[in-house]
Amino acid sequence: MSVLRELLESYLSTRRALGFKLTEPGRVLGEFVDFMDDAGETTIRHDLATRWAARFTRSTVLIRLNAVRQFAEHVAWFDPATEVPVLDGRPYVNHRPRPHIYTTEQIDSLLHAAGRLTPTVRAATWQTLLGLLAVTGLRISEARMLDDADITSDESGDGGWARITETKFGKSRIVPLHASTMAALMSYRRMRNEAFPTRSTKALFVTRRGSRIATSTAGSTFRQLRSLAGLTATVSEPAARLHDFRHSFATNTLIGHIRSGGNVEEMMPVLSAWLGHVSPASTYWYLSNTPELAAALGAQLPVIGGDDE
Repeated sequence: MSVLRELLESYLSTRRALGFKLTEPGRVLGEFVDFMDDAGETTIRHDLATRWAARFTRSTVLIRLNAVRQFAEHVAWFDPATEVPVLDGRPYVNHRPRPHIYTTEQIDSLLHAAGRLTPTVRAATWQTLLGLLAVTGLRISEARMLDDADITSDESGDGGWARITETKFGKSRIVPLHASTMAALMSYRRMRNEAFPTRSTKALFVTRRGSRIATSTAGSTFRQLRSLAGLTATVSEPAARLHDFRHSFATNTLIGHIRSGGNVEEMMPVLSAWLGHVSPASTYWYLSNTPELAAALGAQLPVIGGDDE
């Protein structure tokens, strides 16, 4: 069995364990791997994918290439030389960029980079903000819009809650906070209040001038931190994004749940509610098909049924 076919079997089993039948995509990808094996090719390239797809009718070309695109994104974790098929510089169909799943070391590097910002209050803001994103999976827009009044300590003194009201879909929710997270937020608030005794905003996180962080400011500052931490784009890896904290949280949460013996079907509604999604179906694409997730599913989960993509 070729390496590419082994990767195909791993890809299909992982996606099916997450609830997708993949009947038609599985058949299409089997034909593509047959083509690659017959050609003696081991690495997916744009020209090979388009050459294979060109043999079929116009109405099915995009469907077939989209199936190859999704498979290629999985293969790229194992073969960095993999090329994800594109047309005129744009991905086929409705393509979302492959997320960057942060390692603990990379998060530490970003926090260290944030600590180098000036003045001190700006460094503290970004260290605390990135830490919150990492442990909660909040959208950056939700974290930016948090006010002091949205953070509440638990009556027992063990942890607390964040009230999320400014959401993408207008769905308010409560996100539990660990005691260590609450301690970090309270420490930041004390330092922030010392820097700005008279405050002009109710915002939890503030800029160097004491105002709420704007969307453009968040983007430009993170690009600076990303560069300092060495997490810019490479030939085989996309540049890290703020939104990837959310992808990382979702993927790592599911991996931890599976490794502890948990059930995927039971976990998805919980994870969906935590992330503020409309339904569990919206949560599936957040789960990056990493080698770690594939290994966890392969070791502990039977294949379960679901809907085709």
